[in-house]
Amino acid sequence: GSDLGSYERNSNVITTIHIQSTNIATGVGTEGRLQFVDMASSDIMPNPLMKSSEYRGCVDGDLAKFSNKSIDAFNDVVDARCQFDRSVPYRNSTLTHLLRDSLEADAKVLLLCCVSSDEADMDNTLSALRFASRMQSVSIGKATKHIIGSKE
Repeated sequence: GSDLGSYERNSNVITTIHIQSTNIATGVGTEGRLQFVDMASSDIMPNPLMKSSEYRGCVDGDLAKFSNKSIDAFNDVVDARCQFDRSVPYRNSTLTHLLRDSLEADAKVLLLCCVSSDEADMDNTLSALRFASRMQSVSIGKATKHIIGSKE
């Protein structure tokens, strides 16, 4: 059989829900998208802002490098967005490439962090809160309404 834990540490999960609605009275339709992202191994890394090459912890170093590549790439995108760089490295990972539309000008982003009050989970909780704080400094812009048609 396969090791589910290994699969979870090495896989990002992106679930996308496309939504379309139409106002019956006016015939004007709008469309949108919700994306839910679970980042691979973000729960086992002591600090998601740390580069994988700096991490020497309870998991194998090569596994940490492999697992944390997408988090490193995501942090590179966050850094570029925070510094208002013209060149944002979205193509450095599949994760950031797929999330490009959600990290640009006309999107609204909500970050949910799983935290715990258990003392044994303190490192993961602090790491998640640091990451959320970092994400809060990213300026995305104002979300726009996407109109898809109207009744004439």
